[in-house]
Amino acid sequence: MIPGIVQDVLRRDPDLGTLADLYHRIQAVIDDPASSLDTVARTIGADPALSARILRIANCSLYQFPTRVESIPQAIGIIGTQQVRDLVLAATLIRHFNRIPVSGVDMDSFWRHSIGCALLARSVAFFRREANLERAYVAGLLHDIGRLILFMHLEDRATRVLAARDRSGDLLYRVESRELGFDHSQLGAALLEHWRLPQALIEPVRHHHSPDEARRYPMETATVHLADSMAHALRLGTSGERCCPAVEETAWQRLALPESALEQIAAQTDRHYQQTLEVFLT
Repeated sequence: MIPGIVQDVLRRDPDLGTLADLYHRIQAVIDDPASSLDTVARTIGADPALSARILRIANCSLYQFPTRVESIPQAIGIIGTQQVRDLVLAATLIRHFNRIPVSGVDMDSFWRHSIGCALLARSVAFFRREANLERAYVAGLLHDIGRLILFMHLEDRATRVLAARDRSGDLLYRVESRELGFDHSQLGAALLEHWRLPQALIEPVRHHHSPDEARRYPMETATVHLADSMAHALRLGTSGERCCPAVEETAWQRLALPESALEQIAAQTDRHYQQTLEVFLT
């Protein structure tokens, strides 16, 4: 059912199917033993607007580099090759979707929530001393992409879901499941599978409301699950949810964070939130 819906959406919006192409071109360069950091930089540099965005990201407060980053090779050296590849994906997706008006959706609030969740997920990964902070960041950024597809391309169903939410007062993802037979997390994961993204991104998107069901990447999924709930609790935008989803006990136990860490994670996110919004959305 869901793969058929995604294929139908892609037929009507073929550009959507190609958004991960640059990600895979960079990955091919990374995997080529004959390539170098300069080869990766040239691949990114072929898109001047994207290059400028990556330099703005490298110069934001997240990385605390003491001098200004002036080149893509320097940015890669600071952030890391794999991490820059993931950030290229994030910047490409936001650039595409942010140009499209969506009826009945506050896109500014949607991206505020997505970026807030991304920063919170990155902070959780930082406190857990995970190796790839940007992977957590991108998973957080993508977690509600299925809802964007629902609002953009399945407008009649989205209208029905929102009306049912208003009547019931229930969590929106539960209403989606009742009304449609699937929810936005499943739809988003199907799109990421079409883009051939890694399971380390797909599984947290698919199970960010059901972290107990994550099998291959349970820690990454628990991270996005917690970040999503915190983003709602801190009122960092919204993707249509009016209630704050509770944190599942098993996810909390899996992360094994002291409760005192939550305040630090929120404070760290607050320090970088406004600048990150400006980097990605302007």
